[in-house]
This record gives sequence, structure tokens and C-alpha cells, in this order.
Amino acid sequence: MKGGTSGRSPRRRNGPTLAEIAERLGVSTVAVGLALNGRPGVGDELRAAAHDLARELGYQPNYAARTLRTVRSHMMGIIYRNLHNPAFPSLIEGFDEMCNSRGYHVMLGSSRLDPDREINLIESFAGRGIDGLAIVALDEKAATNAWRRTGDRPLALLSNSTSPTAPKSFSVRAEELASVDQAVEHLAELGHRRVALMTGSERFPSGPSRAKAFRAATQRHGIDPVLVAAGWELEEARQALVRTLDTPAGSRPTAVIANSDRLALAVYLAARDLGLNVPADVSVIGHDDTEFAQLLGPPLTTFSTDHRRIGVLAAEQLIALAEGGRLTQRNTTVPVTLTVRGSTAPPRRS
Repeated sequence: MKGGTSGRSPRRRNGPTLAEIAERLGVSTVAVGLALNGRPGVGDELRAAAHDLARELGYQPNYAARTLRTVRSHMMGIIYRNLHNPAFPSLIEGFDEMCNSRGYHVMLGSSRLDPDREINLIESFAGRGIDGLAIVALDEKAATNAWRRTGDRPLALLSNSTSPTAPKSFSVRAEELASVDQAVEHLAELGHRRVALMTGSERFPSGPSRAKAFRAATQRHGIDPVLVAAGWELEEARQALVRTLDTPAGSRPTAVIANSDRLALAVYLAARDLGLNVPADVSVIGHDDTEFAQLLGPPLTTFSTDHRRIGVLAAEQLIALAEGGRLTQRNTTVPVTLTVRGSTAPPRRS
């Protein structure tokens, strides 16, 4: 035929295509695909514009292709704050063992206490197609929102302070607030009347809730509360404790509650610097019952938590949700147990 054509018009898929939406918006088809599929890599403005135009044009996705793209990867992700906290390796081990037993591989990431890095990790993990995420978040709301923007896959919040409400999200945590009550009660029974609570940072989720529980517990027992924002680094915590304890005997705290054994070590160091004796001048309570707790002099009174169990429970429910199951438990708590050793005693009498 003239012109070398067959006379047939090219076939066209019913309705608009990604390419047409991309052309209208002046962007690539890849960018439109990311926007419409809730994937990271595009801005909120483009994401909204792509959805609005798709609705306006009546765009219908190719569900067969989408099914191929959304086959489960059999990978789970876990993001933690850092490995300075001796509790995290045990938690990660439990999570990894449960995932492996069910045929899932695990991607690990540390936020290194950097909120921006935390969001970047969430988006990076999502972009690699993991089927679910467990996270010890620095900012629970920001982390949840970032994960939800990438799709509707399940999310486990570990050591969180509030009850999650997003679809397919749940929490697994130790009974940290109960441990604050138990610590204050133990010290009150010993006769302490001025007690300090160390927190890693007021910026992070557990800080405000622990402080609130501490104020309530000390009020019940007639104890004068002292809050010490000690940071996460050992040297920073030591300096904060030196400032707190370097006061006359009648006005300084006679006991300190730390939210980890690592921060409890800072109390020992500060007491040594000031020539104070543990526990006669200052009693100390830690949290996590790490291996070195019994090696301190005197051995540390501390709370133990089955962190491995937290990892196992988180992995179990993530896998169940990823495989089409229903959310059966929104909030799960793991008990804490106080082990009394030599670092707590009645305060020295003037």
C-alpha cells in the first residue's frame, strides 16, 4: 500500500495512560508511577497533582502488571536507634530468628539517633519492597506517616509511648511505666525522700511519658522528684549527674533511677568523681539487666525485660498481617522484673 502502511490505526489501550498523565504534568512516567503507587522519591505536590489528574481523566491502572509488581518479597525490615543500648541486639536476634523460621530475610538499619536519617531509612527500606517494618522510633508520628506514604504494609512500633492508630500498625513494648512505679516504690520503702529520674532525652517518645509516671509515683509516696535530661552518650550523662549531685547533702537526690544500665553506669562515674559512695550517698536503679550489671561495684539493682520476646512477637504479627491475616492485638506489653542488688540501700542519715 502507498506509504508502506497497512492501513490499520495503532491500537490504543482504553482510557488514558501513564504516559499521557506524565505529559500533561510535564514529568516522567517513572515519577507518575511513583506518585500513584505511593512510593518514595517524589514530592507531596506532584503526588497530589498526579492523583487529581488521574481521577479527572478516569485513569485505570493495569492490575495484572500491578500484581506482578506487588508480589511479596519475603523480606522484613527493622530500624533501631543505635547499638549502644545493649538491649537492642537481643531484640534484633529474636526478630531475625522468627523471620528466618518463616522464610523471611531481614534488613537492618540504625537511625543513629538522627530523625532525618530515620525517615531516609524508612523510605529506602520501602523502596526495596519489604513486606513489613519494625522500628524503635525517635519520632513515632513522623515514622508512622513516612511509612504510610509508601503503601499499606504492616508496621510494628517497638518501645513506643502511645497507642498506634494507623491501619495495620501495632505496638510491642516493655512495661516501662510500670517499672517507674516499682522503682519509686522500692526507694520509698528504703526511706528515700528526694529521688532523681534520668531520661535519655525529652525529645524522644519515652521521655515525657516516663516523666509523667515518675511525677505521679513520687507524689503518691511523698517524694521530692528531680528530673535529669542526661542525653544518650555516657560522657554527657556523667556530666549531667555531676551537676545534679554536686550539691549539699541535704538538697541533693539520695537515689537515681536510670532508663538503662548504660546510663546507670554514669551515676557510678559521677559519684566517683564527687567522692560519693554507692549506695550510702546515692542509690542507683538501672534498666535492662545487662551482663555488666552484676560486675559493677556494688552490683546494680535493675529491671530485666525479655527483649528477645519483643522481637519475636513483633515479627510474628508482621508476618501474619503480610500474609493476609487480621490485626488481633493492637498493643502488647512484655513484663519487667526488678532484681534488687547492692546499689540500693537506705539513705545515709545526717
